[in-house]
Amino acid sequence: MRRVDVVKLLDRCLSLYEEARKSRDRFSVSEVAGRFSRGRGKGAECGRRYHRRILQLDPYSAAYEEVWACPLPLAWRFRFGWLYGVADQVVFEKGVPTRVVEYKSYRDTRRSEEVQVSLYGLLVMFCFATRPRVFLYEDGRLRPLPGWEVIALTALSRALKG
Repeated sequence: MRRVDVVKLLDRCLSLYEEARKSRDRFSVSEVAGRFSRGRGKGAECGRRYHRRILQLDPYSAAYEEVWACPLPLAWRFRFGWLYGVADQVVFEKGVPTRVVEYKSYRDTRRSEEVQVSLYGLLVMFCFATRPRVFLYEDGRLRPLPGWEVIALTALSRALKG
C-alpha cells in the first residue's frame, strides 16, 4: 500500500473516532462486550487511564515503518449508531493492519473478552478494508481467535436487541 494511502486511512480512522465520541448515538466496544459477562482484570481503571493517554500517541509511523504496532482508536457508524473504542494493539505490516491484539492481565478469559477483541477486528476491517487476524494475549500467551467475524456480528445483533 502506498504511504499516502495509509496516511489518509489513518486520518479517516481518527476522524471517525472523534466523531463517534461526540455523538449521542454511540456504543463503546467495552459496553457491548460487557453485556456478555464481566471480565476479571484487576486493572480496569488502569486500562481507562491508558486508553485516555493513547490519543497523544502518533500512529502515523505505521505508514513509514516496515512493521509497526500501536494502540489505535477505532469507530464505525452503523444504522443503530456508532461503535467505538481503542484497541490495545493493531499491528501494521507495510502500512496494512494485519493483526489486532487485546491484552488481558489474567488467564481463562471469558466470552466478553472474545467479543471485545472481535469487535475491534471488525472495526479494523471496516476502517481499513482488510481482514486482520485477531488475538487475545493472556497469561503470557498469544491466543488466536478464529471465527472472530461471527463472534462480532452475533454480539452486535444480540446486544442491540436488548
